[in-house]
Amino acid sequence: MTITPTGAALRSSAAAASMLLLVATASADTERFDLGDFELESGEVIEDAFLTYVTHGELNEARDNAILVLPSLMANHTRHDFLIGEGLALDPDEYFIIAANTLGNGHAISPSNSESQPNMDFPQFSIRDMVNAQHELVTEEFELDGLFSVVGLSMGGMQAYEWAASHPEFMDSIVPIITMGRTTGWVTAIWETQRRAIMEDDAWQDGDYDEQPGGFKSAIGGLMVWVRHWHWMDPEFEEDNKEAIAWLEEQEDNLMEVWDANNYIYQTRAEDLHDISEAPGMDGDYEEALRSIQAHALIMPGTKDILHPPDDSRLAAELIPNARLAEIDSDLGHLGGGGVDEADIDFVNNEMRAFFNELRN
Repeated sequence: MTITPTGAALRSSAAAASMLLLVATASADTERFDLGDFELESGEVIEDAFLTYVTHGELNEARDNAILVLPSLMANHTRHDFLIGEGLALDPDEYFIIAANTLGNGHAISPSNSESQPNMDFPQFSIRDMVNAQHELVTEEFELDGLFSVVGLSMGGMQAYEWAASHPEFMDSIVPIITMGRTTGWVTAIWETQRRAIMEDDAWQDGDYDEQPGGFKSAIGGLMVWVRHWHWMDPEFEEDNKEAIAWLEEQEDNLMEVWDANNYIYQTRAEDLHDISEAPGMDGDYEEALRSIQAHALIMPGTKDILHPPDDSRLAAELIPNARLAEIDSDLGHLGGGGVDEADIDFVNNEMRAFFNELRN
């Protein structure tokens, strides 16, 4: 189900829209792709691994119109629905869109649903492992030898960068939105404070809890602030700053219904491991890794994003040979690229449509 926010704290359409996006659950039946025992780059093995996905549109006769869409942290295959539809950037009349769930999000194999390796017995995976699993999905399930584009926001954009680094000739383009090619110390420090809030709560029970621990609620509350900006928060609660507390509690309560603490720990740790300069064939030189990307890139940072600041995107746009930078100037910060505000949605869709049209013509 989709949880609808209520109460005076969610006064603006932007507040309501952001909640609906974050708590969206499966709105369509997903297909399942079995990976079997899936070996990670660490050498550990995820037993009985699987991915799930939905598709929109049809593969054309030339089999060159497929776009892989990848979810952000804790999100699912519905996360990019604001980009999918007639006349939008991901138009099913033009493209075959594969919206995939990824390792650890609760809709693919995850600590929360593994029967043989539950909870903290689950092997730690990386962004690169996510991409390697997706490569099997694309090449084995759909028998594709290439993609027109790989699109993703936030952690989905990390996966798009990793696709370009690990499989440089496989896609024509990437669209990384509000993201980075490697995780910085700033971001890792944020994630570590989130994990400590969970793991230092006695109710977490080393991952073997029956109910989501209260520390996870605190972590969610912190995230809900980090993905926004004071240029949105302050006007939103200008009349009564204390309304921000009620708003925050409602955000936390709703997300506690659909997110899992162990999954959150594993996916944020996967982000910590993210660095495209460690991809096969790279030598750890990040700037050289960016220069080596062959795909055309539309890079879309948020100018006021305090979770994933725009500096890395600006560097990537400077160094990737065929890159275009389109900055999202939104008071929503990180969520400026997340399908919340109508003006931001129009900007992202318009930039993507123009980018894709240039590549096709």
